[in-house]
Amino acid sequence: MSQVTPPATVPAASSQQPWWTWLAAAILSSVVVLLLVASSYRGSDFNLDAFGSLPIQNGGRVKPFDSLARTSLMIITTRTVYTDERGRSRPAIEWLLKVMTSRLNREKPPALKVFRIENDQLLANLGLQRRSGLRYAVEEFQDKLGILEDDAKRANEAKRAGKKLDPYQAGALELANHLQLYIQLATFTLPETGMFPPSNPENSESQSVDKQIWTPFLTALRSGGEGQPIDPALEAFSRVLGSYAQGKPAEFNQAVAEYGKLMEDRAGRLLMGKMRVEQAYNFANPLYSTLVLYVVVLLLVLMGWLLPSPALRLRDIAFSTAVIAASLHTIALVARMYLHGRPPVTNLYSSAVFIGWGCAWLGIFIEAFDKRGAGNAVAAVCGFLSLLIAQFLSEKGDTLEMLQAVLDTNFWLATHVTCVTLGYTASFVAGFLGIGYVLWGLCTPYMTKPAGRALAQKVYGVACFATLLSFVGTVLGGIWADQSWGRFWGWDPKENGALLIVIWNALILHARWGKMVGDRGVAVLAIAGNMITAWSWFGTNQLSVGLHAYGFDQTLASALRWTWIGHLVLIGLGTLPFEFWWSSRAAVASQGQPSSPPQGKPKLAKR
Repeated sequence: MSQVTPPATVPAASSQQPWWTWLAAAILSSVVVLLLVASSYRGSDFNLDAFGSLPIQNGGRVKPFDSLARTSLMIITTRTVYTDERGRSRPAIEWLLKVMTSRLNREKPPALKVFRIENDQLLANLGLQRRSGLRYAVEEFQDKLGILEDDAKRANEAKRAGKKLDPYQAGALELANHLQLYIQLATFTLPETGMFPPSNPENSESQSVDKQIWTPFLTALRSGGEGQPIDPALEAFSRVLGSYAQGKPAEFNQAVAEYGKLMEDRAGRLLMGKMRVEQAYNFANPLYSTLVLYVVVLLLVLMGWLLPSPALRLRDIAFSTAVIAASLHTIALVARMYLHGRPPVTNLYSSAVFIGWGCAWLGIFIEAFDKRGAGNAVAAVCGFLSLLIAQFLSEKGDTLEMLQAVLDTNFWLATHVTCVTLGYTASFVAGFLGIGYVLWGLCTPYMTKPAGRALAQKVYGVACFATLLSFVGTVLGGIWADQSWGRFWGWDPKENGALLIVIWNALILHARWGKMVGDRGVAVLAIAGNMITAWSWFGTNQLSVGLHAYGFDQTLASALRWTWIGHLVLIGLGTLPFEFWWSSRAAVASQGQPSSPPQGKPKLAKR
């Protein structure tokens, strides 16, 4: 019987990648991105884009109204669009304008069906009927707000007492919080929100203008009512709201232009330019396009394994597409750094974006030197999963939020945090290469011994980098802790998690050096490293203990639990005897030998 030739190990037709594969990848990526961006466009007679680029100070930073609208609607609906009364999908900035002008249209309220209510008991108590989509407007249950307020108050008291909320309590508390945000937007009472910058032309071209305290809308309104001179910005913004409430697009567009000129005189061109960049970033949503491109890369990788035709060059096209996706990922990362004025990692959301970026480029680096498709697969899977996690984390609020006081240092954010996060990145890449080793050998007949050894060597090499980066990052964190808190080490859960990563990666290296494990052992240990890294990344934050605790989140805790269960299953599969591995049975069969060791005296095989 002839030996099985694995499609995944068929060499390329030539060592040099043809130019047309780059062109094909560029065309494919451009089509995907343009379709995604075009699908997010929503036309209107009102110049919503101009209004969305206007600045507002909220949550400790100056942002465009477009960001406030998207963040607020995302918190309430987990989406950045809403469905209007005609069933059309409309942008968040239009929703925000309708909310802000809702009190000007008391005779005809907007009836924005954005509140999702799933619990049947809560629906019954609010006098609502279950319907498709489970979206409701506040006008539909405004006569039951007293009931909701009482239920939410009791649920909040139970939560503070450490009790587990039942589905009804959790639903009532969530709806009450969403409704509170809606009311604050409608009444201009959103905390930490200023509308009008100081009328000080001396600082108009200074970057420090966004650090000044802006005047809230109601404060400016009260000042005008007390006989003080009315702020011209208040008058201009009132004309914007009034013209929109009256449904006059031409007057609205003119009022927006006048208000924008006034803001430019006060806040400066530099800040207004930054607002337009952030609005363009929101509209393009490059991270979502990157997420979709990673899926395209994975599909190309799988097709390249199933159709190993040198003429198609699918693996080369997948590599080129991965480079384009990672480059778009880089542009998004740099844009966020410019908008925030900070290093790449400042919160959980940005850590997910950065880890996905690092995994993608590390996978591309691996693929550039060993064109077997493993690097492409790691880049695609890790990049996709990381951005999927980031997509979920973006539902919590502003992803460019103001930092806590202890984090307000770009030096340590750029050194300790970045280094530790790169350690996470390398650990995850090693773990996913280990998963690839197990699945390739167990579920296919194509992993030969040399190919498996080559993949295990990649796991080992990446684990070396993970050990170095994690160790250096942990030491830098200790120095920062000593400067901030007066102690180098305090056995904080986050510190313990970082130490566990260092110890486990060192264990992988020593087990390999001491020949205690072979290729399969290295892969299985790397899979277990994924569990430890995931715990350090998210698990320690859920304990509500220590200086790094960010509060318990049921969804994150559940996702982490299932992640661990899935990895334990993979570890169990990886430790099965080789007799159960398809590739092992295929190798034995190709040599004409029985799948189990012979008993008694060896016999000569007949030809």
